[in-house]
This record gives sequence, C-alpha cells and structure tokens, in this order.
Amino acid sequence: MSNKPLSRRTFIGAAGATAGAVAVGSGVWATMLRDSVEKSALVGVGSSPSTTAALVNSGAVPYGERILVVLEMAGGNDAMNTLVPASGLYNDARRELALRPKDLVTLAGTDYTLHPALASLAPYWDAGSMAAVAGVGLMDQSRSHFKAMDTWWSGSPGTPSQTGWLGRWLDATLEGPNDPLRAIALGGGSRALVGEKTLATVVRNPANFSLRTFPNMDTDALIKAFLATAEPLAKSPELAAAQEAIPSTLEAVELLASVSGDDDDGSVFGSGPQRGGMTAADLLQTAAGIITLGVGTRVITVGIGGFDTHADQLGRHHDLLDDVGAGLAAFFERLAIDGNLDKVMVVTTSEFGRRIRENGSFGTDHGTGGLQFVFGPEVVGGQVVGDLDLANPVDGDLPILIDTRSVYSVGLDWLGGPTDGILAGPHDRLGLVA
Repeated sequence: MSNKPLSRRTFIGAAGATAGAVAVGSGVWATMLRDSVEKSALVGVGSSPSTTAALVNSGAVPYGERILVVLEMAGGNDAMNTLVPASGLYNDARRELALRPKDLVTLAGTDYTLHPALASLAPYWDAGSMAAVAGVGLMDQSRSHFKAMDTWWSGSPGTPSQTGWLGRWLDATLEGPNDPLRAIALGGGSRALVGEKTLATVVRNPANFSLRTFPNMDTDALIKAFLATAEPLAKSPELAAAQEAIPSTLEAVELLASVSGDDDDGSVFGSGPQRGGMTAADLLQTAAGIITLGVGTRVITVGIGGFDTHADQLGRHHDLLDDVGAGLAAFFERLAIDGNLDKVMVVTTSEFGRRIRENGSFGTDHGTGGLQFVFGPEVVGGQVVGDLDLANPVDGDLPILIDTRSVYSVGLDWLGGPTDGILAGPHDRLGLVA
C-alpha cells in the first residue's frame, strides 16, 4: 500500500489552533517523520542571477533581527584549489591538480585568484562584501574527521566540550521558554548547535520532511491523536521529552511545507549536482524561505558533504564549488528580493584543509590550514586575511596562522550578546567588520 504526504492545508485545518497553543516550547523534531520519494522543488530565485545584490547595510538592523548562516563544507575543503596562491610553489606541488591560470577568477587587490566555479561570487568581492580568511584552523587539531569536527564545532581546542560554539551562545541568550526555531540545521545535525538548555531543529532533507499517511486515512484524527499523546507529561524524563517534541514536530512540518513546493512556472530553483542528497543550492533556498517567514530564527547551519577529495579531485571539486557558488549567489538575490539582505551574515567552514602536495590518486589528503569566507553587510571585504603559506609548511601542511575562533567571534558579534566568554576569548576580529 502506498502512502501519501500530509498536506499543509489539512494540518492547519485540523490542528492549527491546538498546535499553536502548545507548540514551540522545548523539544526536537521527532523521528516519526519519514522520508518521501517526491521530487524537490524549492521556491526561490534562479541559480544564475541576472543582477548581483549588493550586501550593504541600508540601516542599523537591531541585533534581535540579525541572522547568522553557517555553511558547513564537510570532508575538508581544499583551500589551495579554492583560493589559488600566485606562488610558483603551487604548481610545483600540484602538477596534475594545479588549475590553469587562464581559467582562474581575478580577485582585485590580492595575489590570489578564485576557482572558476566560484566566478558568481566575484561581484561580491568587488563590491567589498566578501572576505577570505586563509590559513585558518585550531592549533594541534587532528587530521581525523571525527576528532577535527569535535574540536572545530565545539570551538574548544584542547578542552573536551559537550556543547557547540553556537549552542553556548543560544544558551546564554535564551529568554523565556526554549524555541527550537531559533536555530535550524539543514542538511544534517550540526554539532555546533548543541547546547545545554536549548534544542535546535534538525532537518536532514527538507524536501522529504513530511508526515506520511496512508490512502483514505482520516488525517484530522491522526493529528489530534498525536497531539493528545503530548499531555499530561509522563514522569519519565525520556518519555516526557518525546511528548514535548510532538507539537513542535507538527509545527516543523508546516514550516518546511510553507517554504517548499513548485513555483508558479513549474521550474526548480537552486538546483545543483545531486550527490545522494540535497545540494547546497537547494538547502540555501530553504534557508532563504525560512528567513522570509520571520519566525524568529537567529542561526541556520547548512551542511553539505563530499569535500573529502582523496581521488579524482579536479572534476569533483569543480562540481562541489559550482554548487556552493551558484547557491550562495541565488541565496543573496533571494534575500535582496525579499528585503532581508541586510539582516544576514554568512560564514563558510570546513573541519580542516588538505595537504599541500597532491597524492598519487589525483587528489589530496587531510591537512590542517584551511580557508573560510565571510559575507555580509558590515564585512570589510575585498581582502584576504592571513595567508596560504606554501613556503613554510608544517609537516607537509599549510601552517595554521589564524584561530578559527576569530571568525566565530565575528559571527557572534554580528548576532549580539556574549562572544568572548563563549569562545574562551578574547580573539582578534582581524579587521573583518567595519
């Protein structure tokens, strides 16, 4: 027997008032949500915008309305083939992987060029609202994905932490009941959002985030039955937590349904190379839709994978960066159309960089020094802070010259509230913001 998705109209008609009365308190979205096999079609703007939105703050945006978007490029993005150094040592180290100079995108005022797949981001560089942070990392970080990610997302090198750097900020700024819509992870659960008092919404695939029902099932009764199990709360903390998640789960289904679906002309916006999951472009369009709804979200993480390029890197990396570049450009244009551009700062991250020298499989192995980009209305752009220092390698890796918590600090400063205490600071802001 086939099943069908619960429609947003049915949800609103049957349970809108009840869910609204008990909804967004504490809780996470329960695992009762199953994946559907329907196509993804996210509302947004084209991935090849005809105009470039200027990321300029048109006025002072109150801290409480500001949003930080963190794009996680999981697997260890190769800094040297993303932001290409002019040094001849680059070509010496990468005889097969070195990008051709004629294909590279000029970055005015620097000795670096940009991967051609990121050409759609160059106008933001030229407009002074995009900056690069090179040679970034955490001292003594591991080359193991799991250990490096634990340290990277906790922001606590050398000190084991059960919380993430964003989760601690969410805890410190919590006022009143916990609202899981304050922080949303798209594409996977971000460890950076883990807090002691707050819980985030985690949606692995927005296109498949739906409550499934069988044909001819009374969906009104089903929703009411779910909500009836939410109270009274059981004495068991585990069961009580599951009960509290139910109304929030239904609310999340409605939220994601309102920013997903076919647009008027039937086209699919923000589409990119499929890799067994949603693309950065798709997820960023969902993020833009959430921002437009104005539901009080302060932090959104967008998680994509595939950057562990041990073999056949050239083509794979091009496709990955093309997805990122087109996705970000479309995201910014969508924000501009919706009047939200001056509210948002974007930071890209990856748990580490790659080795300087290519390997024998036409790829690169795990390294240390990496790269982050920062976009926003108050960013002092058009600059590379730090360096990809090929002349002074450390055990074959790019040296770590900048603590990534400096970039985190810029993001938290943007949001408002405590920063240095969250990150065991103070940390240099690197001249990244006005």
